[in-house]
Amino acid sequence: MSVRFWLGLMVASAVSSMAAAPVLADEPAKKVPAQAPAAPLAVTCDFIEIGATKGKTPSIDPKLGPVEKKLKKAPFSTQWNEFKQLSHATKKLEKKKTEAIALKQGGATATLVEIVDKSKVRITVTIDNAKGKQVVNQTTLLDAGDYVIHAEVLAPNDDGHLVAVTCK
Repeated sequence: MSVRFWLGLMVASAVSSMAAAPVLADEPAKKVPAQAPAAPLAVTCDFIEIGATKGKTPSIDPKLGPVEKKLKKAPFSTQWNEFKQLSHATKKLEKKKTEAIALKQGGATATLVEIVDKSKVRITVTIDNAKGKQVVNQTTLLDAGDYVIHAEVLAPNDDGHLVAVTCK
């Protein structure tokens, strides 16, 4: 290879390196904008406490409209025929944080386990009876807007203590 070839290669390389933008050591590095921290996963859930009895004439409290269809079906309709709302609570549940729910007959807790497919929630609900004994401890996958009803049969007259739960 000739000297001309090498000389041409060196000149071309020097010209191309001078064309590039110079980088100075004193220039501060460009800052990448920080991303805002992700909001904690949270859902809003409604808890409806229901008293159920077996009476002469069937009746459902008008406040129980959202769960009326479920109460008219087995196993609820075969056990009881009178349903009355005892209390109602709305709670915001954050992932892995347990929230207490006050009930007229005992108490409950709820924990958001996860959100599934953006339209379902997995929640754990525990219910304690009026004596403080845990009677329900259940994890449920719940479609947004649908209700799950947890029930306890009360001795000695087989009345029912129900808690209906829905989340959005």
